[in-house]
Amino acid sequence: MGSATCMIACGLPMARLRGFQLRVMRAKEQQLHFAYRGGTRTMFTVMIVDDEPKLRLGLQTLIPWQELGYEIMGTAANGNEALRSGEEQIPDVMLVDIRMPGMDGLQLLQEVRRRGWSTHAIVLSGYADFEYARQALEYGVEGYLLKPVNKAELTALLQKIHELISAERLEKRVQQEAKSQEWAVYSLLSGSPNLANASIDELAGSLDMDWPKYQIVLIAFSGLHPEEDERIRSFRERLITAYAADGQGIVLYFAPYTVLLLANTLEGELSRANLYRELQMLSGEIRIQMEVAAGETVRELHEIPASFHTARSLLKRSFFYDKGRVLSLETPESYRRAASNSKDTSLLDDEAVAFRLYYLVDVGNAEAVHSLLDEVARLMAVNGNGETEIREHFFYLANETLRKIPPRLWSETIYPGEPAQFLAGIYSQRFIRDLVDYVTTVMERLAHCADYTSRDNEMKRLLDFIERHHPENLRLERLAGLFNYSSSYLGQLFKNHTGEYFNAYLDRVRIGKAKELLSQGWKVYEVAEKVGYSNANYFHNKFKKLEGQSPSAYQKKCER
Repeated sequence: MGSATCMIACGLPMARLRGFQLRVMRAKEQQLHFAYRGGTRTMFTVMIVDDEPKLRLGLQTLIPWQELGYEIMGTAANGNEALRSGEEQIPDVMLVDIRMPGMDGLQLLQEVRRRGWSTHAIVLSGYADFEYARQALEYGVEGYLLKPVNKAELTALLQKIHELISAERLEKRVQQEAKSQEWAVYSLLSGSPNLANASIDELAGSLDMDWPKYQIVLIAFSGLHPEEDERIRSFRERLITAYAADGQGIVLYFAPYTVLLLANTLEGELSRANLYRELQMLSGEIRIQMEVAAGETVRELHEIPASFHTARSLLKRSFFYDKGRVLSLETPESYRRAASNSKDTSLLDDEAVAFRLYYLVDVGNAEAVHSLLDEVARLMAVNGNGETEIREHFFYLANETLRKIPPRLWSETIYPGEPAQFLAGIYSQRFIRDLVDYVTTVMERLAHCADYTSRDNEMKRLLDFIERHHPENLRLERLAGLFNYSSSYLGQLFKNHTGEYFNAYLDRVRIGKAKELLSQGWKVYEVAEKVGYSNANYFHNKFKKLEGQSPSAYQKKCER
């Protein structure tokens, strides 16, 4: 399906599509224009005025002009030549020799100031004469350097002048843009006192912003610095061409967001979906996940801060929404569409959930992993846990599981990285559903690798599990949850299969392991702890009941 057909099928009318495609083409042309201008550093022009040809040539080759942000626009042998060249193009910077025939440097500077040129000047002189320096300073020169010129001194001075001119240009541009639409929106959003004495209604009319409705849309790219990244600047230029150029909206930067004030407000989920697709197309080469939120629609210009604050609040909670959409007050959060139906209070217990996840992995129950983690996320979201708490909890669950599994199991998952890399990735998941899926995928891989497919039924898997985990706090109720049975039903299955009740079977396995350790010379209290009995006296009684003798007597018999 072609892009045009796709957009029509998705609900974008043909007339709207043609207009949008035209705006995108204009945006691309403007992007090429900016690229042709090259670089992000502004270039300023320089004229060298000196009666010595060798010095003029030497200065052109001595200094790395391009690197410093300058280009040589010409040279002159005296003041008269410099003035004639300046009539065609006024240089940003002049390097002027004091002693020249015809019109010397001081006379040139005097004439430059009389004509009102904004040229910055550096005076060069072979004479360490204070009087020359004093007179030169009267004409506002930036520096006075003695010949022969020191490269480091001149370079430092040129860098300082570049910063000075850049600041002057910026201030001038700000003044020129005053009372623009962008200025009005920025002033309202920042609470600027500049609007205190002005009628906002009159301002809206004078700036052609007297719209029936207004709506703020905020756009953010996590991980990219909006002030420094050229891709975001290009995105804003395309956005201006697509929306501001034909009066559909106003685009500006309000740190750290790109702000789009819409004249045609968004009505319903379909219009929000269409906007998101348009913004994606305009974002072009940016591969970072784009986050977009729309505030409520307001009817007065002075009410747009309320729309802005709503959109900003939504972006701050973007973790709790599904990605790839424009967030609004109507957008449901990922895990709040329906209240949790779970009555399992153990899901609120960190250690209990970590225990359950590990054993689900260990018995190979991959199907239950996702439902467990999904329900944990739902409960935390409904209970009002924050983004940081949820990330830390999922990190804890994953880390506890990885800490207990055999090392060989990780290598069998064929995960492209070490466990530490996987755990670090938990903190880079931008959305709660992505976080759950990210952890679930790896836990399911581990469960599939641990799954004993050679076992012919679940009872054999359960017995193998008891064999490997007998020292731990095993209870039939917990195991029943892992195998999706009620404890009474699993107990009956266990009795039918083994001929013993669960606790009796577990004791027999533990005492069997204890006999092995006692025969190896371990102390009785050490053996009790290693096979799962925290109380040595209780272990003594169990051992004597099953073996007809005490652990000490059994050990002495083994020694003989």
